[in-house]
Amino acid sequence: MAAKAAKVRPAPVGGLGPEARVAEQPKAKAVEEPKAKVAEELHSLRLIRDRRSIREFTGEKIPDEHIELILEAARHAPSPENMLMVRFVVIRDDQETKVFLADIAQEMAVQAFGGAPFELTSGRLWYIGDPYRASQYAKLRDGELFRYPEKSDTVIIVCASEMWHDAAYQYPNELFGSVVAGMAILNMWLVASELGYGCGYEALVCSDPRHAELIRDRLGIPPIWVPLTAFCIGKRVSPRALGPSRPPLEGLMYQERWGLPYKRLAFRKEK
Repeated sequence: MAAKAAKVRPAPVGGLGPEARVAEQPKAKAVEEPKAKVAEELHSLRLIRDRRSIREFTGEKIPDEHIELILEAARHAPSPENMLMVRFVVIRDDQETKVFLADIAQEMAVQAFGGAPFELTSGRLWYIGDPYRASQYAKLRDGELFRYPEKSDTVIIVCASEMWHDAAYQYPNELFGSVVAGMAILNMWLVASELGYGCGYEALVCSDPRHAELIRDRLGIPPIWVPLTAFCIGKRVSPRALGPSRPPLEGLMYQERWGLPYKRLAFRKEK
C-alpha cells in the first residue's frame, strides 16, 4: 500500500516530482544526440560523399523489394505546398525502350562531344591517370559511355509539370517541378547506394525537345507532363572509387552577403 501511495504523491511546490524528473530525462538526452553524431560523422553525410555516377552495369536483375525501397524514397521527397508536380515511369521489362533511350543518348553525346577537342573537357578528368584519360574521352566522343540505359535493371523516366496543381498562379518547372524531381532523384540515389547499387543520371535523352516528344509518345505521357531525365539503376560492373574533387566550402558559399567567403569553423578566430 505504501508503494502505491508513493505513485500518486503530488509534486512538491516549486519543484518536480520523481515521475516528472524521470520523464524529462529522454528530452535532455535527445538534445545531446546531435553533438555525438557530429563527432562520429553522420551516416547520411558518408552516403552523400561516397555517392558516384555509374555508367557501366552488368544487366543483372535487382530484387523487386529493393526497387520498391528506392521508389519509396522518391515518394517522401519534399514538395512545395504538397502539389506533387512530379510523376515517374518505372521501366524494368521493356528492353526495347531501354535500347531506344540508349540510342538517343549516344546520338546526343556525339553531337555534344564529337567535334570538341580533347583539351576542352580533359581538365575536368584530372583524377583519371594519363594512360586512361584519352580512352575515356574517346567514349565521350563516340557516345558509347552514355548507352548505359540498355544495361540498367531499372530506368525511371522522371516527369514534371507546370500545370498539375490547383493554384491560380502557374509555377514554372525551373522553380518547382524540376526542383522537386531533383530532390526525389537524390533520395533514390542515396537509398540505392546504401543497398549497394549504382545509379546514373542520363540527361541527354531529354535534352532535345524533339526527343522528349518521342519519349512522351512512346510511353503515353500526357502533354502537360515534361520528361526530364532517365534515371538508371543497376548492378555495377565495378565499384568506382575515383571521382572529381569538390571545391572547399569557401569556393561555393558566401557568408551573410555575396562575395564574403564562408569561414569554416577551423579557421574562425575565437571571440
